[in-house]
Amino acid sequence: MRYWLFVRIGGIVLLSFIASFLILKGLLFVPVMLGFCILALSVSLYKDQQKTIKRMKYLIESVHYGDLSLFYPSDSMTKDEKALVSSMNEALEALRSRLYNSVVAEAETEAWQKLIRVLTHEIMNSIAPVISLSETVAERATINGMNENDYAIMVQAMQTIHRRSKGLLDFVENYRKLTRLPSPTLRNFSLSALFDDIRLLFPERSDILFFQVKPEDLNLYADRIMVEQVLINLLKNAIEACEEALSPLIEVEAVRKNSMIIISVTDNGCGIVPEAIDRVFVPFFTTKSKGSGIGLSLCRQVMNRHGGSISVDSQVEKGTSFVLRFPIVAKRIL
Repeated sequence: MRYWLFVRIGGIVLLSFIASFLILKGLLFVPVMLGFCILALSVSLYKDQQKTIKRMKYLIESVHYGDLSLFYPSDSMTKDEKALVSSMNEALEALRSRLYNSVVAEAETEAWQKLIRVLTHEIMNSIAPVISLSETVAERATINGMNENDYAIMVQAMQTIHRRSKGLLDFVENYRKLTRLPSPTLRNFSLSALFDDIRLLFPERSDILFFQVKPEDLNLYADRIMVEQVLINLLKNAIEACEEALSPLIEVEAVRKNSMIIISVTDNGCGIVPEAIDRVFVPFFTTKSKGSGIGLSLCRQVMNRHGGSISVDSQVEKGTSFVLRFPIVAKRIL
C-alpha cells in the first residue's frame, strides 16, 4: 500500500513533465487527457488524506469527551499506518488501565477516609470524658483523703484508665492523619540536594544506601516536605526489609523519562509475598507485627495530590522496588 502511494505521487510528477513537454511541442489533446489523469490521482491522494484526518478528528473528539472505549480502525491502511494504529490502540489501552486504577484507588481512599472520620469522631467523643473523669476522681481522692489500701487501689485503677485512654487517643490521632493531609505547596527544588539531606538522616546505614540523579542538575516541581516524607517512609521500609540480607543494598535513583520524573527506591531484601502485593497501599493493612498500616497509604495520597502515581514490584527473597512518577509540571489535586 505504501508503494501505491509513491506510485501515485510519481505518476503525477511524471505525467506533469510529459504534459508540459507535449504542450511545448504544440500538442494539446494528449496533455488535456494527461491533465485528467493527474487530476484523478490528485483527488485520490486528497481523499486518502481526508479519510485519515477524519479518523483522527473522531479519535480526538472521543478522547476529549471521555469516551475511551474505542479502538482506532485499521482497515484499508498502509503497512506503516497499521503499525502506527496498533501503537495508538496500545496507548489507549494503557491509558484506560491507568485511569481505571486511578479511579479505583481514589474511590478506595475516599471510602477509607469517610470510615476513619466517623470512627475517630465517635471514639474521641467517648474517650475524652473518660480521661477527664479519671483525672478528676484522682484529684478529689487526694484532696478528701482515703485509707491507704483503698487509695492505692483507686489510684492504680485511675492510672490504668488514664493510660489506656491516652494510648487509644494517640492511636486514633495517628489514623486521623489520613484525613488531614494538607494540599501540597509546589516549589522547584534540586533532587540532588534533597537526596543529600535524606542521606544525613540515615548515618548508620550510609554504607548500604546509594543515591543517584540523572542528570545531576535535575529539578522537581513538587512539595519538597511531602516528597521527603514519602522517601523516608520507603527507605525505612527498605532498611527493615534488608535486615536479614547477607549483602544489603538500597538504591535510590531519580531520572527524567519523556514527560515524567521517576524516582525509584530499590532494595534486595526479603520482598513482599504475592498475596500482599495488591494490598500494600490499603489503609491499615500491614505485614509488620508493629506496623500501623498507614505509611504506604499516605505515600499514595501524596502522589495522587501531585497528579502522579506510586507502584511496587517485588519478589520474595529477591527484593522490592517502589517507583514514584511525577509529571514534569505537577498538577495539584485538591
